[in-house]
Amino acid sequence: MSKCSAILLYFCLLSLGAMAQNKVTGKVTDAKGESLVGVTVAIKGTKIGTTTDANGMFSIEASSDATLVFAYVGYVVQNIPLNGRTTVNIKLKDDQQALDEVVVTGYGTQKKESITGAISGVTSKDIDRVHAGANVSTALAGKIPGVTFRQSDGRPGSSASIQIRNMGDPLYVIDGIQQDAGQFNNINPNDIESINVLKDASAAIYGVRAANGVVVVTTKKGTGETRI
Repeated sequence: MSKCSAILLYFCLLSLGAMAQNKVTGKVTDAKGESLVGVTVAIKGTKIGTTTDANGMFSIEASSDATLVFAYVGYVVQNIPLNGRTTVNIKLKDDQQALDEVVVTGYGTQKKESITGAISGVTSKDIDRVHAGANVSTALAGKIPGVTFRQSDGRPGSSASIQIRNMGDPLYVIDGIQQDAGQFNNINPNDIESINVLKDASAAIYGVRAANGVVVVTTKKGTGETRI
């Protein structure tokens, strides 16, 4: 083999090594160690990506020198270079700007940063880009930590069942009134101001019906002075 051929073969092998795809797995949690469901895990600079499952686990094929981008509503986006690793466990940090948001709880409203209970939520900004015909449950899929959405019917417009931490059906409270899942799914997503999910002691004020968690919905209201 000539010297030129050997050099060419060497660089070809180097490029093939860099392009080789490895299976990368890991788990995504929040600062408290709670698994985050539906976190977007993408390869930087490409359209290749996946999401975490109900246990916060993910699996993706990526080259050894790729950078993974972890993105989730209410958390700081993180870019993690693989550097040859095939296992990446990461804790996402709360977005400090999101901590200033006001959260509706069972006993009033509080700033997110002052809440110690397990409460997750989204605002109208998070769901204002839903597809036409989508209902509330499908519009929220992948947007609330610790909440899974299961859709047994694939027909357009069909609703999904909601489970908090893979438990049974939660209690729905819409503008202070206890409702069922049907009323929840009948709400126009564009009429929603905020949705907060109470997962533990924060839901105790609602009694035994809140054993599987509470979904608190606040709809949009008019602003300004009333004119006659």
